[in-house]
Amino acid sequence: MKKPIIFSGTTEGRHMSEKLSAAGIDHIVCVATGYGELVMEKTPYADIRQGRLDADGMRELIDAEASSVFDATHPYAEEVSENIRKACDSTRKGYVRILRAEPGPDMIEGSRVFEDAASCAGALKDTEGNILLTTGSKDIAVYASDPDVRGRIFARVLPSEESIRYCSAADISGRQVLAMQGPFSREMNAATIRQYDIRVLVTKASGAAGGFYEKLSAARECGIPAYIIGRPAEEQGMPVSEALEMFFDMKPVTHVDLIGMGPGREGLLTAEAREALDRADIIFGSERMIAPYRDRETYPYYLAGGIIPVLDERRPERAAVLFSGDTGFCSGATKLAPELAAWMEENGMAREIKLHPGISSFAYLSAVTGEPYTDAGLCSMHGRSGDERNETDIIDSVRRRRRTFLLLSGDEDVKRLGSMLAENGLGDCMVVLGYQLSAPEERIELLTPAECSYVTEKGLYTALVLNEDPAAETAGVPEAAAGPLMPVISDGEFMRAKVPMTKENIRHLSIIKLGLKEDSVFYDIGSGTGTIACEAAMQSSGLKVYAVEMRKAACDLIRKNAEKFGLKNIRIIEGKAPEAFEGLEPPTHAFIGGSTGSLKDMIDVLAMAPGSVRVVINAVSLETLAEIQGLLAEYEISDLSIEQISVTRSRELGNYHLMTAENPVVITSFTLGGRA
Repeated sequence: MKKPIIFSGTTEGRHMSEKLSAAGIDHIVCVATGYGELVMEKTPYADIRQGRLDADGMRELIDAEASSVFDATHPYAEEVSENIRKACDSTRKGYVRILRAEPGPDMIEGSRVFEDAASCAGALKDTEGNILLTTGSKDIAVYASDPDVRGRIFARVLPSEESIRYCSAADISGRQVLAMQGPFSREMNAATIRQYDIRVLVTKASGAAGGFYEKLSAARECGIPAYIIGRPAEEQGMPVSEALEMFFDMKPVTHVDLIGMGPGREGLLTAEAREALDRADIIFGSERMIAPYRDRETYPYYLAGGIIPVLDERRPERAAVLFSGDTGFCSGATKLAPELAAWMEENGMAREIKLHPGISSFAYLSAVTGEPYTDAGLCSMHGRSGDERNETDIIDSVRRRRRTFLLLSGDEDVKRLGSMLAENGLGDCMVVLGYQLSAPEERIELLTPAECSYVTEKGLYTALVLNEDPAAETAGVPEAAAGPLMPVISDGEFMRAKVPMTKENIRHLSIIKLGLKEDSVFYDIGSGTGTIACEAAMQSSGLKVYAVEMRKAACDLIRKNAEKFGLKNIRIIEGKAPEAFEGLEPPTHAFIGGSTGSLKDMIDVLAMAPGSVRVVINAVSLETLAEIQGLLAEYEISDLSIEQISVTRSRELGNYHLMTAENPVVITSFTLGGRA
């Protein structure tokens, strides 16, 4: 039975064989050397043939065994490719040239490009110092023809007998031969350049698979020129992914690595992330993230809207998207991953998306300061300017915890953090400010909230807020666990003046009956001192609370109480209900503590909400209770509960404690679905 034949001499050939094997497709792989055979994946589906074939040998093999032929030999192996093409023509077998990505002109800018080895060798005569030759062993005699150049060459070649023979034949031997298997990372290339005091690097434009970009990056880092042998004349062909789809109906696959780059210093990358980055054909990220990789094919995108069109057009085998910090905390990777997965599914592509965590700025600042982040609050102001809910969460964390770590966008966020702390009675806290963490200009400062207003230097900041007296601290109880399961405020904590208030026992039970949720829109009607509004708002910063109150003095008190407790999610509406509801978003929950004779009008308006509304009404007079009972028959209600609560408190009288009863309160709660 005839099979596809791959003539392999590159990473692309090996990759194509691996894909066919994974799909259970029998095929033949032809490699020229024993080393070529060694690096091939051994599977039951891959028949690996080792040995050089001349034109006749190729023709005989293709005629006898090939169903189709894929030429994945090296871009510079022009003679071999020509022989394969002729053999296919004479046997009338389909020929497909497998291409690797062509480096763009911006990637080789600043280097010298030569047409062939001979012209490059001629230019090397005019250089001084050691030469790192990374073009393989075939043309080594061309470079070594001049005695002066030969004495300065360090040839990095494959660790095969054939490569060593070529070197020996060209009089390159001993310490001048670096027999190593690539491709190599930028760090490895740079280390080799420094170790052998290299002054010129010679390479072929072999693309990402051949480690071409890592060589250029290392040369630039070390301040030496790169001499590049340009590719042969433009070829017609297709990449591996296109060939697999066209000839084997294998859906195209782009493997995308979402990489957390940590605080910024490249040395902090994990080894796995570094390997993924080195293997990428295309790199995406913000301008700051991709700046060190300009010698690669880079695109300044980190959102799906920019990335997907490039992936759709270029169809790289592997792509990397770079994100600052860790992919697991306030990272764009969290949003991008499902968007990429959805696009791949829509296009019939296998989902190959992998997240590589990075060292977070929190972990780095913790290590630098010696302050652990166990039980610490982890928050972010980065890109969230003006987000009142987020600011409320930050203040709540600082109040309750000894340590709160924050990501900041820049100096304006530092100023805002200082203002937030001062405005919320946390001016005694200290701010450990990390500037440009892991960069050469890194700086750690200890500031008061007031001193934060003087920070003007542009750059990236990470902060650690230290509160030596957290509100949550309790003897023997860890800070993170010390906060109450249901936050409650006692009556004595509110500013009251002469404005009526719902007392704490009734208040707590009324809020429980409301059944508020994270995203509820809550009307506190007849808010008084704002006790219900404040305690409800404290349940979640995501809750939207409208405190509706007709008296100006009471509105002022609500405002002061909200500021005292740092509640940003309360909006005070001065006016009489239900007219004051006009222009507000529809409620999901409502509490009526005082109706001033307008109870029916209020319920009428609440019943017009697009969804159901959970309502709690407190009554202390029989007349109000009778009005409530009369109204209930007019509306569609469910989950009705009517409870009378009597609270008796002790008071001191001389040496005695007497129990004094307060007026009983009837709490009526129900879900309002509209008019009956």
